[in-house]
Amino acid sequence: MQQKPDSNESTRRYSCLRKVSHGIIWSLETAFYHLGQFVGTYPVLTIVLSFVICGIASLGMVNFKETDITEKLWVPSYSRIQDEKKWMMENFPPDTRFAKIIAVENNILSPRSLSAMLDLYNKAISFHENGYSYNHMCLRVGFHCRVSSILEIWSYNKSTIAHLTYDGILRDINSIKYSPMYHNRLDVTTMLGKVLFDTDGNIIAAEVASILFLLKDEEEMRPAAMKWETEVIQLVQKGHPHLKETYIYATRSFDDEGYGAVNEDINLLSVGICIVLIFVIITLGRFNLVEHKLLLSLAGLLSVGMSIGFAYGLATTFGVIYGPVHAIMPFLLLGIGVDDMFVIVEAWKNLTPKEQQLPLPKQVAMTMKHAGVSVTVTSVTDIVAFAIGASTVIPGLSAFCIDAALGILALFILQSTFFVACLTLDQKRIEAQRDAILCCVAYKSFEPNKCSQKNFLALAFKKYLGPFFMRTPVKVIVMIVTFSLLGVNIYGFYHLKQDFDLVMYIPSDSYAHQFAKAQEKYFPDRGVEVNVYCGDIHYGSSQKILNEMLAKIGSDPGVENGTVISWFPAFEAWLRSLNNSKLAKYNHYPYDELEFDSLALRFVEQTPVGRAFRRFMKFDKTINPPILKAMYFSLRHTSQSNSQAEIDAMENLRKITDNAGLPVGMCFPYCPEYLTYETNKVLQVELYRNLALAGACVFFVTLILIANVLTSMIVFTCVIFTLVDVAGTMYFWGVTIDTASSILLTLCVGLAVDYSAHIGHTFMTVSGSKKERPVMALTEIGPAVFNGGFSTFLAFVLLANSNSYGFSLFFRVFFTVVVFGLFHGLVYLPVVLSWLGPEPYDTNSVHKSVPEKQFNGHLEGPVSQNQDTENGETELSPCIKAEETNQV
Repeated sequence: MQQKPDSNESTRRYSCLRKVSHGIIWSLETAFYHLGQFVGTYPVLTIVLSFVICGIASLGMVNFKETDITEKLWVPSYSRIQDEKKWMMENFPPDTRFAKIIAVENNILSPRSLSAMLDLYNKAISFHENGYSYNHMCLRVGFHCRVSSILEIWSYNKSTIAHLTYDGILRDINSIKYSPMYHNRLDVTTMLGKVLFDTDGNIIAAEVASILFLLKDEEEMRPAAMKWETEVIQLVQKGHPHLKETYIYATRSFDDEGYGAVNEDINLLSVGICIVLIFVIITLGRFNLVEHKLLLSLAGLLSVGMSIGFAYGLATTFGVIYGPVHAIMPFLLLGIGVDDMFVIVEAWKNLTPKEQQLPLPKQVAMTMKHAGVSVTVTSVTDIVAFAIGASTVIPGLSAFCIDAALGILALFILQSTFFVACLTLDQKRIEAQRDAILCCVAYKSFEPNKCSQKNFLALAFKKYLGPFFMRTPVKVIVMIVTFSLLGVNIYGFYHLKQDFDLVMYIPSDSYAHQFAKAQEKYFPDRGVEVNVYCGDIHYGSSQKILNEMLAKIGSDPGVENGTVISWFPAFEAWLRSLNNSKLAKYNHYPYDELEFDSLALRFVEQTPVGRAFRRFMKFDKTINPPILKAMYFSLRHTSQSNSQAEIDAMENLRKITDNAGLPVGMCFPYCPEYLTYETNKVLQVELYRNLALAGACVFFVTLILIANVLTSMIVFTCVIFTLVDVAGTMYFWGVTIDTASSILLTLCVGLAVDYSAHIGHTFMTVSGSKKERPVMALTEIGPAVFNGGFSTFLAFVLLANSNSYGFSLFFRVFFTVVVFGLFHGLVYLPVVLSWLGPEPYDTNSVHKSVPEKQFNGHLEGPVSQNQDTENGETELSPCIKAEETNQV
């Protein structure tokens, strides 16, 4: 029947914004209708084009390379430490490995305890592997391997230590101030823990002592050095009968224990993906021989893999770095991809009996007309949110956001084309009554069982959950629960602190974690080791400035007393010992540069004391006479309580070196931990900035695509509430803001949109009263939203008891975002929409309606739908029907 054209009075009812919003929705629905019609007509061509395009993009992975360099991943490019590390690597590259033992006894200074420590030492140095012995690999100072412990007081001499008495031990420890082996100043309190002093300040007992082995880190002997570390770790883990406790940590420990746990949990994630696949197979199709969708489920997961290849290949082509955090991107795309699969298939299942009579390409067109806008809303908001996140100054996070945006874009296109093409072919198989697995097997008279034809989740939403949520007392309870959760978690979010502790990423049941806790317990005041480097300056004439800088550093509250080690005092003492009349004219040092450099070189090459400081100095021997080009001295920070205190300690030390009176940048403090401190300086600000920008993008994109201000604002509250609840729960779980939690919080924005935008958009497409429309929206799209969220939970459920902090954090964040996201999307949002929801779309008001007609014997154009039948099927809605002509 021909519909009458809109009257002027009817047209005036709609505001300009309403016309625009309806126009946007009509345009999107029309575009997806025609896309679906093309894919439904040419499914094989669509699949081939998808493979070709993704294959070409994936070629970029030929140059794929993972970056694990900290400063390239997590330190802003403008940070001063970038140039400082580069200088350090050029002049004093790290060339040592280590193994540190902590020995605990009631009194470690007893003769028996010292003999036990010597026993561990002797067993550790008896190593031989592939022609290398410990003596080949050790770092030498003079003629001795560098091993720092109180045993060096007695030169590790077995006979001497065996004849020690308790009084003799105390006498030597309190009186010997220089190492007889290495000739450096010796402070035994740095090697002892839980030390007891008498009233005169003399050491009388201690519970803990440490032994530090240093090895050369050279390429050819690295395998042997790592083998030695393994054997020493095993030795110490066995303990010693005369020591109460022993702990060890070596250079390889973090890789073995931290990454080892990660590798084990990756296997769990692989099992989790299999669980998701099984869940998708069960829920995507119908449970009979023909209509279950095993192959379609595999095609959906294949589209996720293709989008990953597309994103990584394209990003690699344009020089975007790939870091360890990118490993979680497949699970992000899996969650989004599965959600889109459920939405598309749910729209297919909800085709009305009249629509199901259309030719297959038209059925596909109607499916995409119904599902396309909903998928677009969530995908575009995710893409824009991550694209904005790519503007962060943290390179690793920026690169992740770029890859995520590319991956979601590819996934959106593939789900709308490749997956829909596979759905078309699958439907052809069903119409031919071929087996879902053995496609060559056809059934002549197949009758599906009645149970498989019911959509139980849709029935649950329609008959039970939806009406239950619409009861006034339930609505009140929902709002009370929502705002109670929000209030509690606002408190948690406000108190969420920024802190990074590498120990958290070591499994709690590992020997490395036990060592770290022992270090905190027995050496609570020990901070990180730092070197202060100086470049090409006039060292002779700058000695006064350098000595004043050393004095200020030694008195800095952030520097542990007595830990500053410099070659200046030993050099000065050596100069005085020369009794050279030529040097007598100088107060402390010769100020003539060539003479100073010549004496410094002579000091480190010809004296036992100087050889101990050889590594602290760099001479340019390509010119004659050689000159001193660079040097450093070492110190140790005091233990800091949190990340902000660590940053303050670093900045205070920098102020001393920057304001010493030397050219700017010629002297600077550096240690590997400073790279983390630089990240922590900007991390919290960048997190809040990214969340604010992502939130703003979510609102504006949903405003454009949902095309209704009020609905967009209500959906936006769901996203904000979910984000706050997740962040607040992280605080109560003891999680702090670090790089991993920051990235996961950014992901929450994208995931939270998926759980609410589908409901908000579907609410706008159905007609009825305000109490009926939320139930209809839940019935139509609720199963897809729930299945998408639940499948994300299943992917990570096996990580619930993970020993890896990183994967445990993944589980906690994804678990909370699924729980809170589904609650706000499926419970809170329908309740609010039942009170405040606007009128539905009316596309007839913004474009000319045309008569319902037959085109080649079937209905032409996109049609809106409404829920009707008891088993979840739908019929055409007379309120929203908007057929279009062939000219459209």
